[in-house]
Amino acid sequence: MSYQAGFSQQTIPINQKVARIDSFVTSLANHHLFNGTLLVAEEGKVIYKKSLGYADFGRGIPNTDTSLFNLASLSKPFTAIAVLQLVQKGLLKLTDTFASYFPNFPYTAITIQHLLTQTSGIPVVERYEEEYIKAYPKEIISTQKAYEHLVSLNKPLNFTAGNRWQYNNANYFLLALLVEKLSQTSFAYYMKKNVFTPAGMKKTYVRELGMANTSRYTLLNFYSPTYHNVDSLNPAEHYTYYHLGSLIGPNNIISTIEDLWHFDNAFAAGKLLSLTLMKTAFMPVVLNDGKPFRMGSSTRSYGLGWNVYTSKAEPADTSIFHDGRIIGLTTFMHRNLTKKQTILFYDNTENNPIQVMVSISNLLNGTPALPIRLTKSLAKVYGEILVNKGIDDAATKFNELKNDSTNYYVDELEMNRLGYDLLKAPFPNHNELSLEVFKINTLLYPKSGNTYDSYAYALAKSGKKEAAIAMYRKSIVLSPNNEEGKRALKELEGQKE
Repeated sequence: MSYQAGFSQQTIPINQKVARIDSFVTSLANHHLFNGTLLVAEEGKVIYKKSLGYADFGRGIPNTDTSLFNLASLSKPFTAIAVLQLVQKGLLKLTDTFASYFPNFPYTAITIQHLLTQTSGIPVVERYEEEYIKAYPKEIISTQKAYEHLVSLNKPLNFTAGNRWQYNNANYFLLALLVEKLSQTSFAYYMKKNVFTPAGMKKTYVRELGMANTSRYTLLNFYSPTYHNVDSLNPAEHYTYYHLGSLIGPNNIISTIEDLWHFDNAFAAGKLLSLTLMKTAFMPVVLNDGKPFRMGSSTRSYGLGWNVYTSKAEPADTSIFHDGRIIGLTTFMHRNLTKKQTILFYDNTENNPIQVMVSISNLLNGTPALPIRLTKSLAKVYGEILVNKGIDDAATKFNELKNDSTNYYVDELEMNRLGYDLLKAPFPNHNELSLEVFKINTLLYPKSGNTYDSYAYALAKSGKKEAAIAMYRKSIVLSPNNEEGKRALKELEGQKE
C-alpha cells in the first residue's frame, strides 16, 4: 500500500492543491512518517501550513511554526550568503585563495569558490577526525580545533580542486572562519546583524560550542517502538554526531518555520544579496573539464551554497533547495524560482525530507506525490514480539502477517538490521534471538549472499564455527565478490585446523 493520488496535468485551483497536500501530509503523520511543521507558499502567499506531533515528547509540547529546531545542513546557504555579502562589499573575491587569508592553510590552490561549491577536494572532516575522536571520546571538537587538525595533519587532497564535487562539512566551517576574520567579529554576531535581523528572523541564532541543541528523537533499534531523545543517549554506545556536533558554518543555525518564511521573502526580494549575486549563486558549478557538474543522470547540480536543478518537463522550471540531516532531525527549504513556490519543512524524528519535498512540489503542480510506502514494517512487529514474548510467539505472528501485503511489508535489509540490533542488545538471550532472525532471513531470501553472510557472522560470534563456515561458503557461492566473507572464512578454517 502506498500513497499516490490520481491527477491530470492541467492547472488546478488552490483549494484543490491544499486539500491534496493536506491529505498527503495527514496520511504521513498517521503512519509515523511526519512529526514536525510544513509550510507551502505560492506567489508570496502562504497557502498551507500545518504542524503535527511533538517538539518535545517528554513534556508533551506540540510542534508549531514557532518551534525552534536546528537547520542542520540547511545552515549552509546562510553561510554562503554571509560570504557573498562580503564579496558584495568588496572585501573578497570568489577567485581569492583561502590561503591568502589564512597563510598557514596548506592547500594553497583552493579558492573561496571551491569551498562554496563543494569542489575543493580537502579531506572530509568526519574522516580526518576519526583518530582524534578515538583518543578523546568525551571531547566535543570546536570549529577552531577542527581547523587546526586539518592544517597540522596536512593530509593529501581527495582530488585536485575543481576536478570533482564532494559534499564536505569542512568546506563550510572554513567559510565561517573566513567570515569571522574579515568581519572581525564572531560568526554568530555577524549572522544576527547582517542576515537574521534584516530578514526579520527574530528567533533565529547560531548555536555555539556549549549551547544546548534542540530536541531530536530517534529509534534506536528494530525491536523497540520507543523514540529516544538524541541528547539523552550515551555517545560512546550510540552514534549521535556528538563529537563534531558543534561545528559552525555547515550546521547549527537554530530557527523556526515562521522565521524561515520571513527569510524566504527577504531573500527573494533582494534584501540580503543583490539580484546579480543571487543569480550567480544559483548557477551550476562548472568543473575543470568545462562541463557543469550533474548528480548522476539528473539535472541536479550545486551552486554557491544551494542545490540547483531544472525540471525535465517542458516548459522547464528552475528550482533551488537545501536539505539538512543530523541524528534525529531532517529539514529542507525548496524554492521553485520559475513558479515562485516555496516549501519549508522540518521533522524531529528523522524522516525522509526529499520524498516530502518532491511530493509536495508535485502536488502543487498537478502531478502525483511519490509512491510512499505506508504499510507497517513486519521486521519491527516481529522484532518487538521476539524480544517480549519469545521465538514461538514471534514466528506465529510473522507467519500470520507475512502474506498481508495490504497492511505489512517484509524487507530483507530491515530483517538484517534487526538481526544486528539484537546481536549487540543488552539482554541475556540476545545471541539466540539474533540467530533466529538471520536464519529466517536466509529462508525468506535464499538467493541473497548477504543473508548467509550475516547469519555466518552471527554464528561465528556465538562460537558455532562449523555452522559459520558452512554459511560463509554458501554466501561466497552466491556473492563471489564478497572479499570480507572470504577473509572471515579463511580465518575460521585456520582456527578449525
